[in-house]
Amino acid sequence: MEKGSIKPVKDLKTLRKALEKDAFKNAAFINSVFNDDEKFRCYKGSDCKRFLGVNGKEREAIFGGDWAGARLPVDLLPKKGFFVSCAPTPAIRLLKRHYKFKGEWPCWTYARKKGFGKGPWDELERLKPSDAPVVAKHWRLDDKPEPYIRSRIRKYESACVRVDGKLLAWGGLHWEAGGAANMGFAHTMARHRRKGYATLVTKAMVNRIIARGNIPMMYIFKTNTASQRLCEGLGFKRIGEATWALVGKRKKNSRSKRG
Repeated sequence: MEKGSIKPVKDLKTLRKALEKDAFKNAAFINSVFNDDEKFRCYKGSDCKRFLGVNGKEREAIFGGDWAGARLPVDLLPKKGFFVSCAPTPAIRLLKRHYKFKGEWPCWTYARKKGFGKGPWDELERLKPSDAPVVAKHWRLDDKPEPYIRSRIRKYESACVRVDGKLLAWGGLHWEAGGAANMGFAHTMARHRRKGYATLVTKAMVNRIIARGNIPMMYIFKTNTASQRLCEGLGFKRIGEATWALVGKRKKNSRSKRG
């Protein structure tokens, strides 16, 4: 049975209250709509359990909540292709019925609710804005990675291992929202791997996030088994999955429905 209609949201305060009923699950949606500078047109299902945000200018869409058994509101989405952020698997299945995909990056979602206690990891430095060129060189999931990384360093927590002034390993945050803190752009220089630096950085980040009253979480590509082993070995639990995708043109004979 298909779910009921999806309608425009005029009052964003009401939308936020609906999202915060399951804030952790909807944290990525909350961040995109309320923390980022980009403007989204927002919609919610009549049952207030599924959500859609569309940025027509940037051709981006984000899905939140439960899309299982729903119909895709095709006429609300860009016609010439768009980028999909952090979509639940049912939404990706719906999109594939109507659009051709140019790229797809499925991830497992991990979280850890407890800190690690005191240790040498708590002594690690934070990243500096001047570190952005080095960090960005090893993180290429953005068209302009350096300004993005610099903004994350300035705004959020980070941790790094630095020897004689040189960065050897690091990690930071993409965002904080809904009680979640999204860890990301972690990296260890190739010559310094297998020395425990990634573990030190991860423990430092977890403790700093917990101290701020948030739950550390991360999205890890399903193909990145090394990172999965690391975070599982550090007590992170797999709690779900989400997909980023580059959606192409709409398929022929795909009907427009606001199901």
